Amino acid sequence: MDLKKLVYFVTIVDEGQITRAANRLHIGQPPLSMQLKALEDELGVILIKRNNKNFELTPTGQTFYKRAKEVLNSIDGMVTEVREQQEGERGKLSIGIVMSCIPYLPPILKIFKEKYPLISFQLLEEDSRRIEELLQNKEIELGIIRLPLQSEEMTDMRDLIIHHIQSEPLVAIQPSNGNFFKGKTISIKELENQPLLVLRGQGNYNVFHRFVETCNSFGFNPKVICESLDVRTLMTLADSGLGIAIVPKIALQIKMPESLSFAEIIPNINSETALIWREHRYLSKAAQNFKDILINHIK
Repeated sequence: MDLKKLVYFVTIVDEGQITRAANRLHIGQPPLSMQLKALEDELGVILIKRNNKNFELTPTGQTFYKRAKEVLNSIDGMVTEVREQQEGERGKLSIGIVMSCIPYLPPILKIFKEKYPLISFQLLEEDSRRIEELLQNKEIELGIIRLPLQSEEMTDMRDLIIHHIQSEPLVAIQPSNGNFFKGKTISIKELENQPLLVLRGQGNYNVFHRFVETCNSFGFNPKVICESLDVRTLMTLADSGLGIAIVPKIALQIKMPESLSFAEIIPNINSETALIWREHRYLSKAAQNFKDILINHIK
C-alpha cells in the first residue's frame, strides 16, 4: 500500500472535509477524491460515507484511521531516531577498555552524557590484545588500551589509528600499616626479594614484561608470586598482606582502600595509554563525538 494514501486519508479525517484536506495537501480536490476511492477499492471496504460536502467515518474507517495514524507516527519516529543516530544524539556506543584505565572514564562520560543524554554505552573490560580483536571483529568502535599494540604484526590490524592519551609510572602497593616502604618512592632494587603481584595482559609484551626487563637490568629476577589482568584483584591481595602489588598509578583511582599505601618505583617505569580505532572503518557520529571529547579533555 502506498503510504501517500494513508497520509491523504488521515488528512481528510483530520480536516473533516475533502476541500480543506486538498488545500492542506496542496493538491486538487478531484485527485484527492480519486485517491480516497482507490484506497477503498484496494481495501474492499467503505471508509467514509460521503454526502455532498459532508462525510462520516464508518466503523471500519474509524479502525483504519487509528491504525493509519499509528503507522505514520511510527514512521515519523523511525526517521527522527535514524537522523538523531546519524547526528550522534541517539544510539549505543560500544567501547573496549583495559580495567586499569577505567579512571579515565568518569569525567569523560559525565561531559558526554550532558551533551548527548540519549546515547547509552556498552563497556567491555578486557586486556589490550582482546580489545584489538574486538575492533577487528567490529564488536566495538573504540578501544582504550595500554601500549604497545599486541597485534602489530597482523596485516588486518595495521590500519589502527593510535592516539596517545597519557603516560603513568608504575607504583608499588602495600597495606597502610606495612613497613616495607615509608616514603613516596621506592628503589626498584628494594623489590628484589619481595613477593610481588604484577599486572599482566595476554599479549606478547606489556606492563609485566617492561617491569621484569627493568628488574633484569638491575641484576635480578623479580619474585613474582601472582599475575593478574585485574588491578582490583592485585590490590585486594596486597591488602591481605600476600605481597607487594605493581600497577600503573592511575589504577589507584579505582577506589583504593584507605588500608593501602603506595610508592612510585624509581627509576620510573612508564605505562602508556592510548585510544585506538580502525582507520578504514565507518565510525559513528557518537563515537566521533566521544573521541573528540576524550582527546580535548586530556589536552
